[in-house]
Amino acid sequence: MNIQNQTEKLGRGRALTAAALLCFSAAATLYVSSNSPPLQTDPTLIDTDISLSDLSTEETNYYRSLSISQPNGDCQITYAQLSEIDISPTWQASFPGSGARMTWILVRALTGILTNDDNDNHDRGYSKVVAVKTHYPIMKGRIGGLDKMFGRAMVILRNPITAIPSYFNQKYERQNHLPTHSTRGPNEDWIKYRDDPTYGVLAQIAGYEKFVEYWMEKYPERQNLLLFSYEDLTDNNLGPLIATRIANFLGQSEGVEHIATESIPCVWDTIVNYKNAGPPVVEGTLPENNEVNASRKKNMRRLEEKMYADQGWHPSSLSPQRTGPKVRPYTEHNLELMLAMCQRLIEKYSFDEEFVRIMASYIDTVSNTVPSLE
Repeated sequence: MNIQNQTEKLGRGRALTAAALLCFSAAATLYVSSNSPPLQTDPTLIDTDISLSDLSTEETNYYRSLSISQPNGDCQITYAQLSEIDISPTWQASFPGSGARMTWILVRALTGILTNDDNDNHDRGYSKVVAVKTHYPIMKGRIGGLDKMFGRAMVILRNPITAIPSYFNQKYERQNHLPTHSTRGPNEDWIKYRDDPTYGVLAQIAGYEKFVEYWMEKYPERQNLLLFSYEDLTDNNLGPLIATRIANFLGQSEGVEHIATESIPCVWDTIVNYKNAGPPVVEGTLPENNEVNASRKKNMRRLEEKMYADQGWHPSSLSPQRTGPKVRPYTEHNLELMLAMCQRLIEKYSFDEEFVRIMASYIDTVSNTVPSLE
């Protein structure tokens, strides 16, 4: 398949999709503010010993107000629960560093049902959650023993040229005991990581290819596989459309009902856009006098930091961006290997138009990246 033709189709396809989405969003704007039901999301976005039940009504309303978004209509973020009935969960698979946590939160907001991971780190089990996050086969988890429960998967792809550095940043934060999603490691550390023959870029490219092959071949019947890219999900025009595809896919499982379609653009903007633009400022909501004492304010601040940290914001500044260098130097050899890997994958899965479109966009980006001499 001709890569240049695929890249040209990519540009035309994105333009047509964006145009259709503008019509969709306009209709949603007229409907959402008066008709959309309250949006449910997750009480356990917060992994802490403080819960909203510990707070007064006024304080609880303050935190709920931080979740309200009104750019194109109305939606109200409330709190997800375990399903009351057994449901067939869906794998949410991604290469590390590809927006798994953000997607996790979006899934909860769209369905009102809790999620889990393949190690059951939240002790929720698997029969009453809507999706289970996994990085298999990059990280092993318990997927082997669980597989019989799962007949479907959502697979999030991200350009390896950005996914690999994002995975490096996660490792750097853990090794240096830093808050999650707070810091990009310095380029000196990146270069050492990049060039390491055991776990560096060469190993990560091989792992990326293995990840893609595993999930593309696991579900040959495409009605059981939802494939989308991190880049499309975070795109201002395409993001709400991808969120709608996610909601519809999950809603095919018995016992799963997603939020009204007309509300999805607002949900997406609340969860994904606030990740990019930062949380809204709510002024004058907290009393500054003795009605809320210093100890209670401290507890509320801890809760706020936990909420934002779990959504990818720096817990000390509530900044949506990691600090540190955004551009990572790649050698010419790194880029050649990345291109060759993407081309192999396109040839192998040329029957899947959506996959080819995504991978062609990655080839375009890598091809236009200037190699570093370092």
